Formats: sequence, C-alpha cells, structure tokens
Amino acid sequence: MKITNRILSVLLVLLMLLNTGVVFAATEGLSYDAGYEAGYDYGYARQDRKISAIDAYNDDYKDSRAHRSLKNKIEDYKEREFRDGFLDGYMDGHDDKVNANQKLDYPSELGKSLGEIYGARDCQTGKDSDWRDALPESKNISNMFDLDKQSSAYRSSFIKAFTTAFNEGYVDAYDRAAYESDKLTLEQGVKDGEDVGMIVGAAYGAKDFYKGNYLDFKRDLPLYTEIIAQYSLNNDDVDYEDGFISGFISAYEESYNQAYREANMNDVLTKATSEIIPISGGTAVTADNRFSVNVPSGTFYHDVNLSIITSFDVEKSSYSNLIKASDSYTVELANSSGNMDEDKTIELSFEYYGDKIKGGIYRNDGSNWLYIPTVIEDGKMSAKINPKSLSSNGTTFSAFVDNNTSVFRDVRGHWANGEIDAYVRRGVISGYSDMTFRPDNNITRAEFLTLLSRVFNWNIYANIGSTTAFKDADTFGYYSNVINYATYHSYIYGYNDGTFKPSNLISYAEVEIIMNRVLYYQNFKWIDMANNMLYEKKVRSNSLNNLNNYITRAEVVYMLYNTTE
Repeated sequence: MKITNRILSVLLVLLMLLNTGVVFAATEGLSYDAGYEAGYDYGYARQDRKISAIDAYNDDYKDSRAHRSLKNKIEDYKEREFRDGFLDGYMDGHDDKVNANQKLDYPSELGKSLGEIYGARDCQTGKDSDWRDALPESKNISNMFDLDKQSSAYRSSFIKAFTTAFNEGYVDAYDRAAYESDKLTLEQGVKDGEDVGMIVGAAYGAKDFYKGNYLDFKRDLPLYTEIIAQYSLNNDDVDYEDGFISGFISAYEESYNQAYREANMNDVLTKATSEIIPISGGTAVTADNRFSVNVPSGTFYHDVNLSIITSFDVEKSSYSNLIKASDSYTVELANSSGNMDEDKTIELSFEYYGDKIKGGIYRNDGSNWLYIPTVIEDGKMSAKINPKSLSSNGTTFSAFVDNNTSVFRDVRGHWANGEIDAYVRRGVISGYSDMTFRPDNNITRAEFLTLLSRVFNWNIYANIGSTTAFKDADTFGYYSNVINYATYHSYIYGYNDGTFKPSNLISYAEVEIIMNRVLYYQNFKWIDMANNMLYEKKVRSNSLNNLNNYITRAEVVYMLYNTTE
C-alpha cells in the first residue's frame, strides 16, 4: 500500500501539532503543566498581537484574575515553574495559530474521511440521513486521537474542525450512496478500515520517530474492542466489522512503518542525518562531512535521537551584510525525559576556510540570525552551545561572513572577547568612538539597565508612568525611559533621599538583587557566575574579595550571555 501525497501532507501537519501541543513537560510539576496550558490558550488567542511571551506574562497575565484563580487551585503552587510553563505554552500556541491557515488541517482530513464512511454506511443499512446522530461524542473523539494530553484550546479547535468536516463528508457520501445499490460487505469494510488505518498509522509512525521511540507499530495500535467502539462498528454487519478491523490493522502497520522510515529519508529540498546518541556521548555528522554536532558524555541521562536536516537555501532575513558561508542545518533533539546536564556544552563544527575575523556561526531565532562565539582554526569554525538550546522543534544554525564586523582593539585576546563579540554583532552593545570597548571599566546603574533592556526586549517606550518623582530626573537624559521602565516594574529603586543617581557605579550585590527580580527569583547568585569565570576563563572576579565592589562591563556581558543562551 502506498502513502499518497495527500496523506503525507496530513502527516507533516500532525507532526507540528503533536510536537508543539503536548501539555506534559518531562519532569516538571503541576505548576508547569497549568502554566503551559494557560500560556498556550493565551498565545493561541492573541496571534495578531506583537507582544513577546515574557511581556504577555508580566504586563497582562501575571496579576490577572485568571492567574489568581489558578494559584488557588494548584497544590503546592510554584511561581517559577508556572511562569516557565506559561512562556513555553504561549510561544507554542502563538505559532500553532499563525501556521494554522498555511497548512493542511489534520482534524479536518480525519473528520471528512470518517464522515464519508459513516454516511455511506448509514445509507447502505437503511438509516435516515442524520450526521449529528452518527457523529462520535466529543469524549470519543478525544479518546480516538489522544486529545487529553493536549491543551484545552487545541482540543476545542480539533473537535470543531473535525465536526465541520464530518458533516460535509457524511452528507456527500450519504447522497452518493443513495444512487448506488451496494450493501455492506466484507470488501467494503476492508476498504473503509484501510482508509482510516492509513491516516492514523502514518501519523503515529512519524510521531514515534521524532520522539526518539523505537519502531514499534503496536505501541499505539488500538485493541479490537477499541476499534469497534471508536468507529461505531457495534451495529454493523459482522462481515463488514471483521473487514474493517482487518483493513485498519494491516493499513495501520504498513503506513506506520513507511512513515517512520520516511521521516529519515531525503527529499528534493533537504537531506537528513539521524543518530542515536548514547549516554556515553557521540557525534552526528552530515553526509558531506561539512557539519557536525558533538555531544559529550553525561550530557543526557539516557539515549537521545539527534537529527540534522540540511537546507540548501539559507534565508538571511534582514541582514544584508551577511554573506552565506555554508548551508543551513536544523538540529532536532528527541529527548523524551527532558533531563540534561546544563553544565555540559555541545560543540557545533562547520567546514570553513574563509576570513577568520569576520566569519562566524549564527543561530536563527525565528526571524533573525544571532552570532554565537566562534573559534576558527584548521579549516573549521566551532562554537559551544548549552544543550537546553536544542529541542524537538529544531534549532537552525549557519555560517556567515559579516562585512560590518567591528573589532575593538582592546577586546582582542580579552577573556570575554567571545561574549562581547556576540553582543556587538547582535547590536546589543557598542564601543566608543576611538574603537575601544573598555571591557574592564566599571558600569553605571543606567548603563546596566540599558543593557538589560536590550537583552530582555523591554518595551521602554510603553506609557507606564514617569520618572519625574525623582529629584534628579532632569539628569537622566537618554536613560529616562529605561529608568522609568525598570522602576515601574520594581527591578530597581532609587535612594532614600529621593534621587536615582544614574551615573553611580553598580556593585555585584546590586546586580544580584536586580537579576533575581528580572528572572523572577530563580535563585540567581553572582558567586556562581564568578566561579564559572574562574573555571572556564581562568579569571578571578573582584567580587570574590567583596560583593560590594563594582562590576565591570566585560563581567556584565559574560553574565547576561551565559544566563540567557
């Protein structure tokens, strides 16, 4: 039996939905699950609003009645877990809604197919045309397609689309059957069972591949009794029932196996490489040996499936200064538990023989290419990333040469040159007119807030109040908006004398307090960052002497990059 292009299109859509709509999140708790569902619904309903997940949570949802109500219902409520779940759910819901009109609708396909089967069957058994009576109950639809593990917004959308298509398919098939003399037969049952089994089997075969499950069509195959109940076979002719079950199972097995294999095969636009990475670590390399991903031992706590999809056409987005230096590679990680050692680093490596100053590895964030600190030597460029940056949804990397690269003479050879270079290329920070960055200079309160606003995408121009209450507000100048935003959200306060003093230098202790507020009290400790500097960079921070000492520009950049990447 051959999977048609129509079925494969359905399969691709289902993969998107199954990979992004699942509510349960590895080992997270009830707070994460509740946050995910709330965030998904929120993002799904607000697809046209240009607002980030974090702003949606902070500015709209955090203090809402809905949030307060959920808090009271969740046993052992944890703010951090809930927020993390909300942010993940918001982005998934937003993406699902945005893409909904651009892709073939899986629920509609299934609804129409079943409607056609039920309509013809009712006509052939002498029943009146009544699609509502034939329509499976919402509970049965949910059981058929494992919707209990999806968000409420997705379940509702699925059932609505399924019902509309079922109506259409039922009426059309009933009317056609009225002009035909065929009755229910074994052969008709086999055909109907194959039609449904092919769609469902293909969906679950591909889902298992991308989740990193071993090939096993029996994993989600319904029992005989479940097939009878799910597809309303109880009152049908015995021969038809037997034929339907036989056709369903045989088609399910064949399409499951084929879809599982198809998920790792090449097509005309992409090439894919897939490797099972054991606990002991391993390397996935593309067929042309131009890109590899090395996973060190102990990064993951069980075997994971790592896939690399090669795209031959790289979209440069709005960066006209970037010159393509490689194909783009989408790295997908199937890690069923979600557990990992975030202190480990995964190494990406590109074949490269170009400019060693302007070349670099970039990560696509969905709309732009973001530079990653890159080392170029011996015909390759390499970069290290945190394992949490890889997901089943895929992370895309490419190599570019940036003709607009600025190199500050006092950053070359500096211990934080990689992180500084990353933020310079991303436009987050800039140097001075004399082409220096002055990495070891201390940073002021206002400068620190400005950097935070760029890294965390604060909407500093929002109409949320004024800084005029401060006695020294007339000295704020360029920093007025960012100070207003930060004080409004209680990230930082003024002094007891009613001033803010934007030009005062900021200490490690103050940075630690502010970062905890910005990160919603995730137990951020500067000393952990200082220890990492000592271990990774062989640099001793002045904070190890006293937290009241002042932080440097380089240390701030290092901290923010390693906190957010």
